[in-house]
Amino acid sequence: MTGEEKNIRSQQITADKRRFAASLLPAILNALAIAAAGAALWLYLDYRSPRIIGYATEQRDGSEHRVVKTNTTRIGETFTPFQAQPSPGTVAASWPCFRGGQRDNIVRETPPLAKTWAADGPKVLWRADLGEGYAGAIIAENRVYVLDYWEEKNADALRCFDLLSGAELWRRSYKNPIRRNHGKSRTVPAYADHVVVSLGPAGHVMAVDARSGDLLWSCDLVATYACEVPQWYAGQCPLIDGKRVILGIGGEKVLMAAFDLTTGKTVWEIPNEGAFKMSHASILPARLLNRDCYVYAALGGIAACDREGKPLWRSTAWKPAVWAPTPVALDDRRLFLTAGYGAGSAILSLQESGGQITASLDKQWKPTQGPASEQQTPLLIDGTLYMIQPKDAGALRAELVAAETATLPAVTSSSGKENRFGLGPYLFADNAFWIVDDDGVLHVFGLEGKTFTRLAQHKILPGVDAWGPIAFAGGLMILRDSKSIACLDLRKEPTP
Repeated sequence: MTGEEKNIRSQQITADKRRFAASLLPAILNALAIAAAGAALWLYLDYRSPRIIGYATEQRDGSEHRVVKTNTTRIGETFTPFQAQPSPGTVAASWPCFRGGQRDNIVRETPPLAKTWAADGPKVLWRADLGEGYAGAIIAENRVYVLDYWEEKNADALRCFDLLSGAELWRRSYKNPIRRNHGKSRTVPAYADHVVVSLGPAGHVMAVDARSGDLLWSCDLVATYACEVPQWYAGQCPLIDGKRVILGIGGEKVLMAAFDLTTGKTVWEIPNEGAFKMSHASILPARLLNRDCYVYAALGGIAACDREGKPLWRSTAWKPAVWAPTPVALDDRRLFLTAGYGAGSAILSLQESGGQITASLDKQWKPTQGPASEQQTPLLIDGTLYMIQPKDAGALRAELVAAETATLPAVTSSSGKENRFGLGPYLFADNAFWIVDDDGVLHVFGLEGKTFTRLAQHKILPGVDAWGPIAFAGGLMILRDSKSIACLDLRKEPTP
């Protein structure tokens, strides 16, 4: 066969293969269609027919040979003393808990404060590095206490600093390996009768001697009450009232509980009849309807009990998905509720008839329609609410606003679009508002009539997300950003 003949023969074979493949295509498509129809019929019949569900057993899944690894947290297991000694000087004031002694972020007694500064800003007494987080400090017994996260040890650490020098005196810590979830630490400790109580990001309660750092008692809320730590970790700040520690639990059976301050013994528990979950909000002690009570804004609703743990009322009329600010008592019958992520605000009213208390919503509005707050708890001063609007509040976003309680939800004053602050903390001292913005800049504003006036501003903190609540005592202010803490001397005539 010549080369030309071989080439012709090869072309014929190729053409035959193509014709054969083309002839098979309809048959293949037809077979696929039949198979698909059969599968659909089988699924339909299977769906229509009764199902027999096979459950796993020890013999089938091998669970009898499985070893489950559990992490047991030894709360307060490690104590680290330092060589530093307390300063001889003293400050005759304290900030013993979240939002101060009156739990309202209003400073009633203070020396005159410097509200204008030189170019280098107010006097900084000391600085210290922290693990990433937003936990604010307290001031007691001329010491500063902050629940930090010790990154090198993967541990929660209650750190004690000397107030005037910033020297670290001791740490009480325990292993708690957790991943970064927009920071780690979030809560403010509480102090009373030489005892400091902290609540860690994973629900670990620790009580220590304020001077020596000795461990007094501890409680793992998750292990004890089967509660769920909220997203971004626990943000609730412990409440000490008299000789008791009051905590929002949100467990399978218990909503709130009281513990003895020095022993940790359970004093009372109230049932979680609404199946509420732990939120980031802290418990509000208030006097409502002529009763001293505790109000807890949980995930799923809000509830109250008296000081002896007797449930008074609960409501599910307003239940935002994320709840951080503590409710504010407008008077003895009304509570101002606010939350972020589009929830806005509401007014909850209480009525009593025949010994029964009912709670109902008077008003509610979105953040574009009235005052609201995402993270910080608003101030109430002489019948006016003050707060920083959330990022989704439209034209007033991130501004400081004022709203008279008698005309809610109307906003009567704002700081203006040139003054936006983000999610940072604020308090009221010496007739001025002291605000820290997201970037660690301290702002001072006065209010004359309905006009906010800027008095001073200076960048104090080097980092970002300066969201930790402010502590203030005797003219000294403790601020923090995501990774550092600083102590300012704001006295008009600082003591050497």
